[in-house]
Amino acid sequence: MALLLLLLLPALGAGLLPLLPERQRLLRRVALVPALLQFTIGLSQLGHPPSELHQVWLPRIGLALDLGLDGLSAPLAVLIALIVLVTVLATPADQARPRLFFSLLLATDVGLMGAVLARNALLFLLAYELVLIPTTLLLAVWGGPRRAQAAIQYVMYGAASGLALLGGVLALGWLNGDGFSFAFADLAAMQLPTGSSHWVFALLVLSFGLKLPVVPLHGWQPLAYGQASSPVAMLLSGGVSILGGYGLLRFAIGFLPDEWILWSPWIAGVGALTAAYGALNAIVQSDIRRLVAYGSLGHMGLLVVALAAATPLSLQGVVAQLIAHGLISALLFHLVGLIEAKTGSIQIPELAGLLNPYRGLPFTLGLFLLALMASAGIPGLAGFVPEFLMFEASWTPFPVATLLCLIASGFTAVYAVRLFNRVGFGRLDNDRVDYPATVWSERFPAVLLASLVVVGGLWPGLLVGWSESATTALALRREPFTALVAIAPSASPRQIPS
Repeated sequence: MALLLLLLLPALGAGLLPLLPERQRLLRRVALVPALLQFTIGLSQLGHPPSELHQVWLPRIGLALDLGLDGLSAPLAVLIALIVLVTVLATPADQARPRLFFSLLLATDVGLMGAVLARNALLFLLAYELVLIPTTLLLAVWGGPRRAQAAIQYVMYGAASGLALLGGVLALGWLNGDGFSFAFADLAAMQLPTGSSHWVFALLVLSFGLKLPVVPLHGWQPLAYGQASSPVAMLLSGGVSILGGYGLLRFAIGFLPDEWILWSPWIAGVGALTAAYGALNAIVQSDIRRLVAYGSLGHMGLLVVALAAATPLSLQGVVAQLIAHGLISALLFHLVGLIEAKTGSIQIPELAGLLNPYRGLPFTLGLFLLALMASAGIPGLAGFVPEFLMFEASWTPFPVATLLCLIASGFTAVYAVRLFNRVGFGRLDNDRVDYPATVWSERFPAVLLASLVVVGGLWPGLLVGWSESATTALALRREPFTALVAIAPSASPRQIPS
């Protein structure tokens, strides 16, 4: 019942909101109800034994309502519920067309939650595609001056990702030598015909690489994050992007482990390139939102290297990074939105002295400093533990790629210090100094996220404790170079060369 409620609550909310009068306060409260209930139910499922629900839907095409929560999906389901809840709270009081906005927000929630709950590949595909439609409208209607271009790029890349996933999923079901099925349990045990696994694997990696994203498949991300309103950017970075990492874990590693081991050196190289590209581009940005976007891209690079390593520790770090990155990026984008709302600008050269305790925005800038420190991986904050796990686990199989990611992590500190030094210190512009103070309704989402960032750093079990058994079962390597994947059921594990 809990699994159905996680999907039905936002679906009912999305269906009810268009029937209500266009009153912002009422609509926000109505949207908060399913978001809060969903988050509460998700929390109640953490730490419980894996739960599943199976209901035949369209058996002729292999589609079934197979839902489940395990150590991999449960923490991500809670993260999605939290991001949606905070996004509703962070929506400005003067939000234009709130009825449509909150309806699309909850519709996105249905797709995100359906994807992590799905235990049937076709059901996952439907949920994955559902996310694209409302997020495109959220970007196109409430974005910045270049929102049309951003929405077009976003939907084109999203459509390409969906088509690649469609091809991969259909191939997984139809080419399965053990019988026609899209159930995850059957796909994990399948044996694809010789010669087919290469291109099926390529389709899956292409699809989820576009969603994550990684270089050179990232073309939509900087513009979309830069043009999206802050609540939408919070949803895209904290919720939508995790589908890429989750898909690589569940599909590429889970269903095609031989292919993953074969191509892992190249995947690690792409991850290192992404980390370096994101960090270096972030340094030269003059727009704060685009800086955060490129910083997010760089963090996904290290995540890809850890995925390529595919050790129990690295995969545990990947899940922890998905959670920590969701919290930190949502916090950063919310605070950037507050800075823009109060100062009228997010251009770094136009801002200075915002840390001034009397005429600046000291509370907002204080939390912004904490978020930047967490993004840079400072110990004691949520960003440190996942990065440490991923660096530690990835060094042995891929030392060069890990070293490049480590250097890129140093550049993260560079652009964080550069940004805060320019906007936090210096002389206030007397012509623009009458900044309105933030109120507690605006501060609360930031305080909630910042508190979780601190707690996640001081209590690492909040990030890594839930997924240990699931990630250990998915791992393909042990220490230091041994792959757990056998060439054939009777074969011994392959040795990965140093």
